[in-house]
Order: sequence, then structure tokens, then C-alpha cells
Amino acid sequence: MIVTPGPLDPPAERLLGALEARGHRVVRDPDSLAAGAEPVTLAVSTGPFVFNFVSLVAALGARPFRVLVLSRLGTHPDARTPALQRLWRLEEHVRGGGAPTLTLRFAPLVGPGSPLWNRLRTRPSLPRGGRQLLNPVAEADAVETLERALAGRAAWPGWFEVAGPEVWSLAELRELASAAGRGADAGAWEPPLDELAEHRLAEAGPWLEHFAMNATPIEACVRERVA
Repeated sequence: MIVTPGPLDPPAERLLGALEARGHRVVRDPDSLAAGAEPVTLAVSTGPFVFNFVSLVAALGARPFRVLVLSRLGTHPDARTPALQRLWRLEEHVRGGGAPTLTLRFAPLVGPGSPLWNRLRTRPSLPRGGRQLLNPVAEADAVETLERALAGRAAWPGWFEVAGPEVWSLAELRELASAAGRGADAGAWEPPLDELAEHRLAEAGPWLEHFAMNATPIEACVRERVA
């Protein structure tokens, strides 16, 4: 069972939704939990709420639990973006709690219906001419990483950047997306552009090795909409 303090900021909430679609139970109101001894995975991230971690743990009763931090690339104590600063404080607070903690910092997620992909399909104007370099990752790979973590197919403690091994400029991603035509909606900047500006190139190796993953090539992960 996965327990969260409430709806989480993107992409965390969408990733939890994907897990629900695969049969995982997600409880978004910890106070509604009935008494029991079922082990719990406590999934936390930023969101449109303020929660007290100690109170959140107390709501679990005597259940054994571990913590999954759904963070984002760029989280750093010197980050300029307030959202990334909040994520850093959350990471630090949870790590100090003593429970087994897995922290995953997700790079920009792309896939046939991802918000970022749909936004790029509209051929938007790009900051700095789109020269920003990124390590996008297939959204399906992000979900599979969570599946493997929850199933015990990877050791729990630690933190990893879930970022693809390919380096793309934002302009190159826009050109790839434009070949697909317009999406079902205008999408969204996910993460927001101010967060993207703080991204530095990541190293995919530790994530891929720890979770025994093979990264999906970016062109392949969006191909079903690129005719």
C-alpha cells in the first residue's frame, strides 16, 4: 500500500496514477487508514498543502513503513527556484527521520501523452533559443523504476537521478515533437521553465545499474505519435 499526504505536484501525482492503473493501492488521506499491520510505502513530494512529517508517520500507527521521495532534477541546497528549495528541505527532513528512504529525482519526462511532449508539439518559443541541454527520460521508464522499487527488485536506501543517457537540446526536442503534429491538448511546461534552467547534465549509469534497467531511446518512446 502506498500512502501520501494528499495530491502531489507533477509529475509525482501522475506517476502514482500510473501505479494505481497497474493495481497498486494509493491512499491520499492517511487519517482514513483503518488499524492494521500492513507494511506501507509513504510517498512524499511537494504539493498544494502543508504537512507535518511526524504527524504523517503517526497516522500510520504501528505499521512498518519506508519512505519514497518523488523529487525532481535540479534539487539542490543552492537552487534558485523556490520549488526546488522546498524539495531539498523535504529530502533533508525525511532523510533525518531514520526510516529506509529512497529518493528519486526525475528528469523531464517524455512520452506520447506527457505534458512536456504535448507542449513541445505546439512549437512554442524557447528561452535562449532552445540551447538548454537536457537528459530527458521516457515516462514509461520512470514508472517501471517505481514498479521495481516497490516490488523489492532494487535495494531501497539511497538516491538516484532518473535521467536518460541521451543529451538533447530543448530545440532538438521541439523539432522531434513537431513531427508528431498537435497533441490532444496544449500540454504544459513540466517541469516549469525556471526549473529547467537550473538543470545540469546528469549521469544515468547509477540509476540504470541499480534498477537493472535499459533506458528507452527518446525517439522510440514517442514514436507511436510520430508517423
